[in-house]
Amino acid sequence: MPLSAPSSNESDVNTGGNLRLDPRLPILLRRDGRVQLGWDPERCRALRPPAGVEPETLVEVLELLDGQHSRPTIVWRAVECGIAPADISAILAELCEAGIVTQTPWLPPVVRSIRVHGRGPVTETLWTALRAQGVDTRRSTKLPADLDMSRWRTDLVVLADDLVPDPRLVTALVANAIPHLQVRIRDGRGIVGPFVVPGETSCLRCADLARCGVDREWPNLSAQLLGRVGAGPASAVLATSAVALAQVESVITAQPCDVPASVNATIEIDLEAPAIRIRPWVPHRLCDCWQPLGEAVN
Repeated sequence: MPLSAPSSNESDVNTGGNLRLDPRLPILLRRDGRVQLGWDPERCRALRPPAGVEPETLVEVLELLDGQHSRPTIVWRAVECGIAPADISAILAELCEAGIVTQTPWLPPVVRSIRVHGRGPVTETLWTALRAQGVDTRRSTKLPADLDMSRWRTDLVVLADDLVPDPRLVTALVANAIPHLQVRIRDGRGIVGPFVVPGETSCLRCADLARCGVDREWPNLSAQLLGRVGAGPASAVLATSAVALAQVESVITAQPCDVPASVNATIEIDLEAPAIRIRPWVPHRLCDCWQPLGEAVN
């Protein structure tokens, strides 16, 4: 039976920057159970909490609309509070349509140098393509002996070809706040993402925890995949590399832009179907990447 990670509505992933409720509008509780935004009788808006949800719970979620939280994060927190993804999505859509909630521009990380880490056909293709564009690109296959990532002197790491990246490397990248993009071939199909910006997006451990939630054997399986390189036809390698290259190109300029499709998600390329699917991977409540970066890795 196919296994897939639990996800929120895919439309809630990668649709812009953080969400911000108009700070001029106070959040008020009405005695009839509704939550009111603002108190101008002509412009205020009252929200009825979804069935089974206390007004105070809805207020708690609305208070996350401070411009510091992304849409996927808010949806995930709402689900933790007992609000269904469809219900919180409808509330956010209503508030955005009314102009009460706005989205901040997504600011990509500043990328001046890139390191392609891995061994295999995707690594070779990306390494060649990035250098041909004049991007300051370096390459590696091994970790620093002391895991001192500052020695890499890079703004973005592309984890290429390895089916499961070394957990020590993943931990070190998050601890040092180095953005990274995972790219590999899985069972002949290309998988690009997630694009991880530590402290702002879901991380690779979030995805692992989500997998564990639907397949208790995932830790055992992933251990067996560690150190293995994916295999696929040349067409799959080229298509996967092209999609990955587009994701990297979208952040090189460091200008406000649409969120890359691989942020909080994976792009899955199946040339046999043919089809491209975006699978969301929202931040996981059990992952310590939610903590301040200085405390996230002990």
